[in-house]
Amino acid sequence: MKTLTINQKVFKHQDTQTKLKISLFENNSKVSLDNEADYQFKIKNSSGYLKSETLTIEDDRLVLTTDKFKDLTPDTYNFEVWVDEDSIYPSDSYGYFKITKNVSEVDGEVVPVITIEDFEKRFAEAVKNAKGDTGERGADGVDGKSAYQIWLDLGNSGSEQDFINSLKAQSERHGPTGYILDTRTKPWTLLFDNGCRVVNSKYWNNGAVFRPHSESGTWWDKRYPTYSIPDTIMKFIRGSIIASEFKVHPWTGGYFTDETQVLSPINNGANYDWTGVASDPVSQHNRMNFVRVLYEIGVWNDETVESLGAVRK
Repeated sequence: MKTLTINQKVFKHQDTQTKLKISLFENNSKVSLDNEADYQFKIKNSSGYLKSETLTIEDDRLVLTTDKFKDLTPDTYNFEVWVDEDSIYPSDSYGYFKITKNVSEVDGEVVPVITIEDFEKRFAEAVKNAKGDTGERGADGVDGKSAYQIWLDLGNSGSEQDFINSLKAQSERHGPTGYILDTRTKPWTLLFDNGCRVVNSKYWNNGAVFRPHSESGTWWDKRYPTYSIPDTIMKFIRGSIIASEFKVHPWTGGYFTDETQVLSPINNGANYDWTGVASDPVSQHNRMNFVRVLYEIGVWNDETVESLGAVRK
C-alpha cells in the first residue's frame, strides 16, 4: 500500500514562507526519491480538482513552499502526489492540509474601554438619571430607564439582543481537525482540537478500539478502519468518506455503542430522533450513535444529518 506523510497540515492564509515536506512510503518502507522523476502535488477541495504544483527534492523528501497557495482561500484541501503521471500516493484516500484565516480576515468590532472608576461613576449617574420625576402628590412616577437603555447611555450601540449577548462570553467553535488520546483518564478520552471530548465507558481502555492502527483490515473499499473509533471519525473529518457515500452504505456502526458520548459538544444530539439514519434500528443502533457523535462534535451540521434521516424533535 502506498502512503505519505506531511510535516505540517495547518497554516495561515497568505503565509508564503512555510515549507511543506512530504515523505512517500510503500508497504511501510520509505521510498527513495529519484531526481529524474516528475513529482506533482495535485489539489482538490469539496468542489473538485483545483490545480497541480511541481515538487522539488530536499533531504530525500518532497518539498513545496506555501507561496504556491496564495490563490487558495481558507478551506480544507485534499491532495495526492503523482510520480511521472503513473504512480499515485496515497493509494487509499487522500492527504490533506488546512488553510485558516489570518487575523486581518477575522471580523471584529471595537469595544469601548473605560476604567473601573469611570464605569462606576457613569453607571451611578445613569441610575440617578433613570429615576423618574414623582410629579404632583398622588400621581404615578415616570418609569425609569431599562438596563438596555443604561447600556446605550454608557456609549454602547446595538439591539437588545446585542446587549444580552454582551453579558455572556462569546467564543466561536468549529468542527475538529485532529485529536489526541488521553490515557490518564478513566475512561480514556479523545481530546479534539475544538474542545469536544469523546469517551466510551464500555471499551474505555481497549487499544484496538481507541487507538489509531494500520488499515490492513477493512470494511468498505479499504476506507473504513476495522476497529478504531478515532480512525473512523478522522476519515470523515478529512473528507475521504462523505455523507452521501455513508448514506447508501450498510455499515452498521462498528464500536459506536450507546456508551460513546461527547462531552462539551458543539451541537445538541438530544434535539434529534436518530432512528431514521439506520434502515434497521435494532441491528444498526451503533450506526445511529456514530451519526450523533459526528453531529455533536461539529463534523456534520443540521442539514447533513437530516439528509441522512435524522428527524428534529
